[in-house]
Amino acid sequence: MISLGDIEYPKSLAQIAYPPPALFVEGDIELLNRVGVAVVGTRRMTAYGEQVTRTFVTGLVERGAVIISGLARGVDAVAHRQTLLMGGKTIAVLAHGLDTTYPPEHARLRGEIVKGGGLIVSEQAPGTTLNKQRLALRNRIVAGLSRCVLVTESPRSSGTKITVGFAADQGKDVYVVPGPVSYPTYLGSVEIMQDGGIPVTGVEQILL
Repeated sequence: MISLGDIEYPKSLAQIAYPPPALFVEGDIELLNRVGVAVVGTRRMTAYGEQVTRTFVTGLVERGAVIISGLARGVDAVAHRQTLLMGGKTIAVLAHGLDTTYPPEHARLRGEIVKGGGLIVSEQAPGTTLNKQRLALRNRIVAGLSRCVLVTESPRSSGTKITVGFAADQGKDVYVVPGPVSYPTYLGSVEIMQDGGIPVTGVEQILL
């Protein structure tokens, strides 16, 4: 456990509104103070969304970024897996205690993250279960640990917008990959761009 005020506590997270009093961790805590990029989006991604997520994550890892996401289905899982495939480092932020894994089918992925030199982190003590409020609060940590946020695919109704809102409150840049106009899974991405998200077509456009 790392407490607010400890030397290991991430500096970027300490500066947000309502920083977690403590972080429960499993893995390499040195990643907490490296340059991280949050990669977020829908749980029900399209083949196009998967392709661009893999492409952007590959480029970010090649530039030395730690990839941060939430271990959820869809974009989160692809971001974590592509990072591991590239030999990079990734942080998974959970919304429940470290003694469980959600979704349960990502238990193996979670183990691979730790084995690959990554990190699992949560503000929730062991034994704490998952609920909608904790999922939303988790997203402030995803944004808080990151230098910037990248949205690769988001529908109108998505927890991605919560992460984007936290990032905006924290003064972080939010980058958005444009998608086909006929895809409902990109309607939220369009709204994020209308609200000030920065459209990007290549990883070199993301400022680290």
